[in-house]
Amino acid sequence: MIILGICDSIDSHACLIKDGKIISAISEERMSRMKADTGYPEKSINRVLEVSGIKSNQIDIVALAGYDNGLFDSITKPAALFTIQDWIEQNEKYWKPKLYQNKKLNEIDNFKIWLKKYPKILNNPYKELVKKTSNKNVKKHLNIYNEVRKKVICKHLGVDKSQIKVFRHETCHQYYGLFSQQQQKTKSLILTIEGGGDDSSATISIGKKGNIKEVYRTNDAMIGRLYRFITLLLGMKPGQHEYKVMGLAPHGQEYHGKKSLKHFEKFNKISGHKIFKKTVFKDIYFSSRKELHGERFDGIAWGLQTCTERFLKKWVLNCIKKFKIQDIIISGGVAQNIKAIKYLLDQKKVKSIWSGPISGDGSLGIGAAWLATKKFDKKNKVKKIDHVYFGSEISNAEIEIYIRKKCKNFKILKNVKNKQVAQWIANGLIVARCKGKMEFGQRALGNRSILADPRKQESVERINSKIKYRDFWMPFTPSILNEHINKIIHNPKKIYSPFMTVAFDTRKKFINKIPGVIHPADKTTRPQMLKKNINPDYHDLIKEFYKITNIPLLLNTSFNLHGDAIVENADQAINTFIKSDLDILLLNNFAIIRRTKKE
Repeated sequence: MIILGICDSIDSHACLIKDGKIISAISEERMSRMKADTGYPEKSINRVLEVSGIKSNQIDIVALAGYDNGLFDSITKPAALFTIQDWIEQNEKYWKPKLYQNKKLNEIDNFKIWLKKYPKILNNPYKELVKKTSNKNVKKHLNIYNEVRKKVICKHLGVDKSQIKVFRHETCHQYYGLFSQQQQKTKSLILTIEGGGDDSSATISIGKKGNIKEVYRTNDAMIGRLYRFITLLLGMKPGQHEYKVMGLAPHGQEYHGKKSLKHFEKFNKISGHKIFKKTVFKDIYFSSRKELHGERFDGIAWGLQTCTERFLKKWVLNCIKKFKIQDIIISGGVAQNIKAIKYLLDQKKVKSIWSGPISGDGSLGIGAAWLATKKFDKKNKVKKIDHVYFGSEISNAEIEIYIRKKCKNFKILKNVKNKQVAQWIANGLIVARCKGKMEFGQRALGNRSILADPRKQESVERINSKIKYRDFWMPFTPSILNEHINKIIHNPKKIYSPFMTVAFDTRKKFINKIPGVIHPADKTTRPQMLKKNINPDYHDLIKEFYKITNIPLLLNTSFNLHGDAIVENADQAINTFIKSDLDILLLNNFAIIRRTKKE
């Protein structure tokens, strides 16, 4: 059975599953070049079909994630298109009158603000939604929304409406968490926590033998929403930059953050395994702006992260006590908080914890496709994944075309070996690597990566100032040979983390040896644990670097400029190379060289 999984919320994407196995998955942003793209993922649907060699008439089921992704968010694409000023304007023109002045506003009023400002947003597959909802009762909007979505899918793919199955947002998160788990457990406690789904912001379920039973849900959990609006309050983009607030937090201290912490703790209370909302404030943005006026930015970040960790600790430990299960799976947007995941892992009563790669909405389509497999494919079980290299691959013919077009001013080498690349990196050069199938999701895991020497702090400074333009407080991450992992990090519970989803404490003797991949404040690192069988060629490259330096890891960051999506093809890779100050670009076994010595 062939199943197409689709997510049209934030970080929209498509995937194909054949007989229970993922054969392709690509985020829409890789194709549209719009970071955090939202809405119908037409380009990525076309691309996964092309990559897989499957035609739309071969599709048995289309699995669509979520019933309610925000009536017009698929058109306005706030996470992708809104500027910080737009987010502020939305709060001032829509939420403030609605919440504080009791004006009877709905999503159509919100949409009109952006239609007037950005009329081109109507160039969208879902544009019929605007006309169909304009004179209808608000209660009918959700049904109209889902009918429009199905109509667009039928028109694009030529499938029958009966082939389209829509699955609940939260259930997609639950099944994604369960089936992406690397160290399978007999019984797991599955928690979802996020800004919001179809009907809740937190759920508790029991996972056993591939089945899930939900035992609790609430829409009162505020942590995901707090992170969204405090990101805005700190002058960064909601839906994209929450990770920056998390990275900033260890630089803060209780002295500067205790007032912020006290404020954030007013939003929720936990009683047993249940979460309740305190009705202290009408909203998050305006109340926080007032209460935190004059507070230091690092103190605010510290207060928010500390609140998040304490909230999750109490909730998780209470759940363990209630349900007698110590193996935890956590999904939803908050599960992307790698420092909170570490904090939970450090609790004695937590035996293990799993947060899948791309645990936010960027994996809902896979969760939906796995759900459809379980429900409708009676011949096949869901096949476990051990990697996320599900994207497109660059051919040598494509590379040669773009080298001839765009690389006349650069030296070109063919048949470059890993030993040579490792030496370049050991000599202090910054190398971009495009080789093999593209990774799915936000993490670059070697095949669309910028690589550098982790021993040199100047590597970080140069990448930040000349290539990535990252915030000064954000650390880079390592790809570590799995056979050497225990000498680099403290990992007493022997957690296998191949997707950079958990932070670990760095062993003292390595802190000064690999400053390029250590958080400067808390001395943690967020590794990709790389086994040879998962990516043999990338493993071999790191092994060659190890032979030269006695360091079994590389600094690895995604191959893109700040604000851009990770590169997908040869054209994008070469354009990014030209615009940046990268020393060398590897495209398969071709090397495009700007310099071979540090300046």
